[in-house]
Amino acid sequence: MKYGFMAGCSLSSAAPLRVKQTIAFLEEYYPDLVTIQTCCGKPTKYIGKQELYEKRRAHFKQTIADSGVDEMIVACPGCMSILLSDTQIPVVSLWEKMQELGLPETLWGKGKRCGLTFAVQHPCPTKDLPVVARSVDFLLDQLGYSYDDSAAAARKTLCCGMGGMCGVTNPPFAKELAANKVASFSAQAIVTYCASCRAAMQLGGGASWHLLDLIFGPVPQKTSEVPQNALASPLKAWKNRFLLARWLSGRKEEK
Repeated sequence: MKYGFMAGCSLSSAAPLRVKQTIAFLEEYYPDLVTIQTCCGKPTKYIGKQELYEKRRAHFKQTIADSGVDEMIVACPGCMSILLSDTQIPVVSLWEKMQELGLPETLWGKGKRCGLTFAVQHPCPTKDLPVVARSVDFLLDQLGYSYDDSAAAARKTLCCGMGGMCGVTNPPFAKELAANKVASFSAQAIVTYCASCRAAMQLGGGASWHLLDLIFGPVPQKTSEVPQNALASPLKAWKNRFLLARWLSGRKEEK
């Protein structure tokens, strides 16, 4: 069985270190892991550029076909929705795969040292995939973090403000939606498994972390600064993604 891994454009732009750490984790089990960084085309689909979307989708599908992978492990909920609807290759979320493999024992219970209780922001693309939300709950439990939301809430999740490319096409409305979403939570902090959702929660005034931050990063405390929102700066986001792509390219050449 040959696996491919896709972090997605947003996560690659927002947290390249977390992507590298995830790749290292997966390669412990799958040494021949193939990394795919080609855009799935979702942004062009959401803004109605159907012809451009079809072109990018075809390139995306060909890239996966050429890689020879049997199943794709996907971190980005948006990418996962595109893969599930538009390609025939088997897809599994990163969170399901992490639950299956199990986190390193050195990470078990690390969250018990955390002074925060988290609300879970479930991204819209996975609201009809309860198995993903249950895997997220499993990982939070294994890590030992306290949270007051669960997989049961996933199907009722509301848009973070970035849906349909609203963050680009109507920033004021996106910020209003994000603020409303943040206000709906009673917990002190927010964790999500979508890079765009994490950026939106910060846009709405919330203290938010990506699940990979809780897995691989330092344990947050009440006085901790939230991770930088690189997606708020197009230049920073582009630079992060470019440098990650160059790093991945260098690894391929070494192999």
